[in-house]
Amino acid sequence: MIRLSAALALALAIAACSPNTEAVSTAPAGSTPGEGMGGATLADFKTDTVMKDLMAHVVDFNAFAVWHNQGWVIDETGVHELFPIDEAGWVAAESAAFTLAEVSNTLLLPNRPPDDDRRWVDWANQLYTAAKKAQATALAKDKQAFFDAGGEIYDACVACHNHYVQGDDPGKPAKLPPLPNRTPPPQNQ
Repeated sequence: MIRLSAALALALAIAACSPNTEAVSTAPAGSTPGEGMGGATLADFKTDTVMKDLMAHVVDFNAFAVWHNQGWVIDETGVHELFPIDEAGWVAAESAAFTLAEVSNTLLLPNRPPDDDRRWVDWANQLYTAAKKAQATALAKDKQAFFDAGGEIYDACVACHNHYVQGDDPGKPAKLPPLPNRTPPPQNQ
């Protein structure tokens, strides 16, 4: 029994140290082969959605779901909060921020960056960080911090849009219009 266990242990050790000639590296450049990719290869990514649609239907949709649930309106009748008024509203705001964080990674998939300019990656990462802050602060129902995180999301979007949409024209600020053929979601007042 001891010899069988020792032989089995030796066989497993040899197998573990032997090179696997059938393995194909699917790791992104700069990472350890196989790190975090499971069995996926670059060919498995489906990136045929055009950027305009990805932005309008995923990025903008979730950014507006964050922005429409934060801030204050001051009018002749007083100050009105736009923050969620119940648990379901906070969950929806948190989910929109969470989705926005994850979609920032989608912007980095193969064939998505429009050029080799590192700023695209930096702005996607800035969006991720800001959206994660928005998610955490929505979960905590911290209105001011949630509002501030929304400003950071906006800053990431405007910086990227100024470069990729407006073409770095400093005299022409970025415009973030409502989604096409959609009305903004109702605001809590």
